[in-house]
Amino acid sequence: MSLIGAQTANLAANQGMPPNRIARARRATFFSFVGVGTVAGIWLMYVFLSEGGMRKSEWALLAVFAPLYYQLNMGFWTALFGVWIMNRPKADPLDLWRTLSADDYRAPITASTAIIMPIYNEDVTRVFEGLRAIYESLSETRQPETFDFFVLSDSDDTNKWIEEETAWLELCRQLNAFGRIFYRKRRKPINRKSGNVSDFCRRWGKRYRYMVVLDADSLMSGAMLTSMVRIMEKNPGVGILQTFPKQIASDTLLGRVMQFAQALYGPPFMAGLDYWQGGEANFWGHNAIIRLAPFIENCALPPLPGKEPFGGHIMSHDFVEAALMRKAGYAVRLLPAHHGSYEEGPPTLIDMLKRDRRWCQGNMQHFWLLFAKGWHPMSRLNFLHGILSYASSLLWFLFLVISTFLAATHPGHEQPQAILAEQILLGLTVALIFLPKILILMDEMFTGRMFKPLGQRVMTFFSSVGDTVVFTLMAPVLMVFHARFVVYTVLGKGVRWVAQRRKMDSGVDWAETIMTFWSVTTLGLAWGVIAFFIGWAFLLWFIPILCSMLLAIPVAIIVSGRRSGQRVGLFQIPEEANPPLVLSAMNQRLEAVKDRIPLQHELERHFGLMQVCLDPYVNGMHVSLLRRRKSIELSRDYLKKLENRLLQDGPTSLTPREMKAMMHDTDTVTNLHYHLWSAKEHELAPFWSLAIRQYNLAATNPFTHLLAQRDGE
Repeated sequence: MSLIGAQTANLAANQGMPPNRIARARRATFFSFVGVGTVAGIWLMYVFLSEGGMRKSEWALLAVFAPLYYQLNMGFWTALFGVWIMNRPKADPLDLWRTLSADDYRAPITASTAIIMPIYNEDVTRVFEGLRAIYESLSETRQPETFDFFVLSDSDDTNKWIEEETAWLELCRQLNAFGRIFYRKRRKPINRKSGNVSDFCRRWGKRYRYMVVLDADSLMSGAMLTSMVRIMEKNPGVGILQTFPKQIASDTLLGRVMQFAQALYGPPFMAGLDYWQGGEANFWGHNAIIRLAPFIENCALPPLPGKEPFGGHIMSHDFVEAALMRKAGYAVRLLPAHHGSYEEGPPTLIDMLKRDRRWCQGNMQHFWLLFAKGWHPMSRLNFLHGILSYASSLLWFLFLVISTFLAATHPGHEQPQAILAEQILLGLTVALIFLPKILILMDEMFTGRMFKPLGQRVMTFFSSVGDTVVFTLMAPVLMVFHARFVVYTVLGKGVRWVAQRRKMDSGVDWAETIMTFWSVTTLGLAWGVIAFFIGWAFLLWFIPILCSMLLAIPVAIIVSGRRSGQRVGLFQIPEEANPPLVLSAMNQRLEAVKDRIPLQHELERHFGLMQVCLDPYVNGMHVSLLRRRKSIELSRDYLKKLENRLLQDGPTSLTPREMKAMMHDTDTVTNLHYHLWSAKEHELAPFWSLAIRQYNLAATNPFTHLLAQRDGE
């Protein structure tokens, strides 16, 4: 048997867990390179700083430099090993795709799988059209019978709630998918997304062998889903299998630059991560498949001691669930794949920062978990890397502050040894930052992994130059905000759970942009004045960072605009040139929605309420989905008062909490429908008169006419 054949047999014998000797050899090789590079950089920095002896400020600079240079080496060698893996003459023996034979792809799937999608105040049309595309793609594989879909809503917006119910029922009707697609709305969103998933596991988890977790913006092909199940069946030692979700459907400059960078640089980094992480990879919370029995038994998340932000509910639950799964003896593996798994990203820089604020608090919580007993060493390392992904911004900021102080209080270096160390360190740092991008770009130019035509590869080159410029301008701005987020977390300032904006609804909000970034501009201006008085040499060294800070507002406005270079082919990804069927099917449906007849703003704003109160089918469906609760007379009188206010003064007279109280009561919902259709026009608020006229004008079918008018069907 050949060496590769023997290693593949060992992989099957270990049921998906890489053989220990291979894992140890790979990690020893990888971390040897990382260690040598980090130690070399720290030593060069020490030689540079130690001219004339080390002061406290110089020791402080060296202390913050060490983890920064370690992180830089981790990224550099991960990318280089990834490029090597992708170009090695023989296939990777640990590649999980190799465990599937041609017969495995033809064999019927017998394992039951739940595809769950937790949502919170999302764009209802995007959620259910994405779900439709996944369902239809799965049906084309002729293996749909063992897959069930669950939309798990925590939405606290009453209109979103009703729209979700209506969209679910209509989707089931159109696809004949009753009993295959389920909708559940929690009354109280306890523990956010992780609590939503836990609730599903408690109620229905024992019915399924696997669970595929999706985000509201996730999209996966049927071929990918069935392949994931087959890989899990062939490798029973794998507890979590995480795919590489590619970013798609961006319409702003920032989104397109991010999705291009992810498409070009993501696969080598994914291959590099899989090389050294092996069976101790991370779970990213979505577009992954989970073995349910060990997940339910071992991955429950207890609250952390103390209060938020460091204590309480664990926000970044995915890292912890991966560590718990590995602690239970199951592998957590990455599945490098270039197609079939997709997601969407934030459209603007402000939306990115709002998302990063939540992620920062979640990752900083892992500080306490670093010292807990029982973790695999690689799980501790994953926690550390998650913390450093945000703490490094604070360290970078401190590095710049201390450097400014030293430049102002310490004379320039004159010894040849110090000057030589400085020059070598600068050259190494530039190489660590830019060499991976250059190698990955050269790999694309020669292999054409993204695009085969030469013209598209040339545009890829210019796009790579463009994304380097954009990220260089944004990096210091992100540093300032991420450092601020870390400080906020340490000081005990928590973060609210809010719905994510995934698309630009209108133009750039200049006022919000100016209010968000003026502090960065002011900081850059003040720092620039200090640098000017220190000396021209320091100012020249510092000018790239100062320019980014001073241009924070215009850069944020430009990258949030829709002039993204799409017309000339800049930042193009393969999914735009040749959309996969699952993506084109969803896009066609969403394009049809854009041509719908618009409702007046007030009706659009309260569309869900309008549906449940006027349409008998929607009203009956909503009542049937509610759980009947006993109510005392006091609450009945209270609900009656709310009902009268809604009818006489319109929906704007009620608070969101009052509206939810009404929509959770079956008698009130039923009475609203009766009273609206039996009352005289002068007894109703103008909103209802307008809504009834719109309803009668559009009436074609007692169930579908409002939804059809809104969705252009």
